[in-house]
Amino acid sequence: MASRQQLVEKRRKELLKRGYTEGIVELSLEWAQNSASGMANYVLQYDLSDDNDNDAETMTVKFLPRYLKDTEKYIRSFGHLPKL
Repeated sequence: MASRQQLVEKRRKELLKRGYTEGIVELSLEWAQNSASGMANYVLQYDLSDDNDNDAETMTVKFLPRYLKDTEKYIRSFGHLPKL
């Protein structure tokens, strides 16, 4: 499984290559990471199992690909379009 850093860096490169500005890309990646982390913490507060695989970082990495996929929709919601 890819790490959080690897997932984020891959998406950063994709968005920059599409022509989005660095500032909005960074904002969207921060949003994705915070959203995935928030969802992981939310789920874990209701997880009553003793499963050691369900720590916050592991859960965040599981949720992160979905949020990273949505970063372009997030960027466009502010009216930003790719420059290319």
